[in-house]
Amino acid sequence: MMDQGVCESLQERHDLMPTRHDRLFEAPGWAWEHAGDTGWWVRPDWRGVLLGDRGLRLDEWKQHGRLKVVKTGPHRNVYRVDLAEGAIYVKHFLVPDVRAMARQWFRRGKGRNEGRRAVKLAAIGVDTIDPIALGEQRKRNFLFENYLITQAIPETVPLDEFVEHRLPQIDPKRQAKVRQSIAVAIAELTAHLHDAGFVHKDFHPGNVLVRFDENDRPHLSLIDLDALRVKRRLSWQAARRNLALLNHYFWVRCSRSDRCRFLRTYLEARKADPKRTRWFASTIENSTRQWAERLWRRWGKRCTGNNKYFKKYAAENAWAITSRDLDRDAAKAALEDPSQFLTHPDTVILKESRTTTVAELTMPVRGEPRRVIFKRFKAKKPLEWLLNLLRPTRAWRAWQAAQHMVARGIPTPQNLAIIEKTTPHVPVPLETYLITIKTEPALTLCDYALEVMPKLSPEDRRRAVRSITRGLAWLLRTLHERSLSDRDLKAANIMIQGDPTREEPVLCLIDLVGVQLCHPIPRHRRIQNLARLLISLQALAGPSNSDALRFLRAYLPWGLSPHNDWKSIWRAVARVCDKKRERNRHRGRLLS
Repeated sequence: MMDQGVCESLQERHDLMPTRHDRLFEAPGWAWEHAGDTGWWVRPDWRGVLLGDRGLRLDEWKQHGRLKVVKTGPHRNVYRVDLAEGAIYVKHFLVPDVRAMARQWFRRGKGRNEGRRAVKLAAIGVDTIDPIALGEQRKRNFLFENYLITQAIPETVPLDEFVEHRLPQIDPKRQAKVRQSIAVAIAELTAHLHDAGFVHKDFHPGNVLVRFDENDRPHLSLIDLDALRVKRRLSWQAARRNLALLNHYFWVRCSRSDRCRFLRTYLEARKADPKRTRWFASTIENSTRQWAERLWRRWGKRCTGNNKYFKKYAAENAWAITSRDLDRDAAKAALEDPSQFLTHPDTVILKESRTTTVAELTMPVRGEPRRVIFKRFKAKKPLEWLLNLLRPTRAWRAWQAAQHMVARGIPTPQNLAIIEKTTPHVPVPLETYLITIKTEPALTLCDYALEVMPKLSPEDRRRAVRSITRGLAWLLRTLHERSLSDRDLKAANIMIQGDPTREEPVLCLIDLVGVQLCHPIPRHRRIQNLARLLISLQALAGPSNSDALRFLRAYLPWGLSPHNDWKSIWRAVARVCDKKRERNRHRGRLLS
């Protein structure tokens, strides 16, 4: 009988050998060897470049400054290495838990799967990764960590990086052309994949690389192929779900016309019935909305515990959750005695009332001093301490609302910390504190209307009113479309970021205690938000009826609902405004 160690060695080598139908990792084009604790399939022309006496040369590349960390996480690390032979990417797949181990054993290694799917994509003419080495670590015939090394695709950037950072810097005329060509190119790629039976389960622009030729024509490459699945027959229902996954990213970043252009090109490429275009578009939008709501709610919970974005701290009679951008020493100092920041020499008190104290001061953020807004919430009355046991505090409501808004792509200042001081024995919140980044340069809509607009010429003032009207309509419509409402929506809680005179001003919300999450937004809540904003604007500048109508037409999804909707909403808002004015007059309060 053969020695057990020899049997295990032969079995290990057999496990590393691919099946006959897999032409990627096998002789004679590939060479196999054992380096360190890992078995390697490697192309002969790359063997000396990638492998040394101790296996992969990661430590050597790191010492020479050639290695750059692209992604890191519990399940996968990705590195870029710049070599004389060309740039390469190293994917190191980890097995941190039992689930990951079981997946490796029953579904092969992720590296091997990606390599095999790259061959299949190349066979149908889709540009994708080019593997040059596969490493697999096995113990007692079980697969554990594994590697996939590929050559970098030259002159490409991730599509999401291009759309968010590079596209806005292009000349507007050229930008429109490039945007349209991207929509067509993605539609053609998606249709080609679906016709061939391929479905990417993680289909988003971060997994698509793009480069442009001299005619601004985009060329796309598909990466991250472990999530790629092959089906014998792809149903239209499965295709719709996959399109909704892709549409989720573009739904909040591009116009309806670009998404319509994508869908028409996709259906034409798949030779679908053009009469079903409207129905198919509607089902994709509905699926996208459902997918987005689940994803947004999951992202909205990030600020409640320990993760790569936030960290929890605890002390005697106090606790805090801070952004990891806030330096640790500052976070601990704030937890020990948050009120000390109000007495710093550089602290500027912006507001002092019986319910809140708002101050501006400097704190270290990402290693650099930044101006922040420090807000202390006081108990209005002793009963509020008891009520806070049954409901979230005002600071927590504002903290959670800001995270919901960030998850939904609605501008608001970044959260830095929430701190709560409690009683020694019973966790009754006594005082709560909220710290956010100060938006610079910016001013409130109230200050702009009272201090800046009166100094403008009549023509500039009219132009500013119309641009602000469009911006407010977009802000409120986006807020409601993404399942958020703000019962305290007024000019003092709306900031204008950057230059307020530009055609499309950037508006963001502050003081988010009144923001609530609800899907879908009830009609009475939308009416209340509209009325609260209208009353606030009327107290400042007194917008004309034509301005109010322009706002309402921009707020409503014109063309997707009956054109007479605005009349009933107009009358409902007027009734709520009258009730609000009467209530404030009866209580002796000023309108703001």
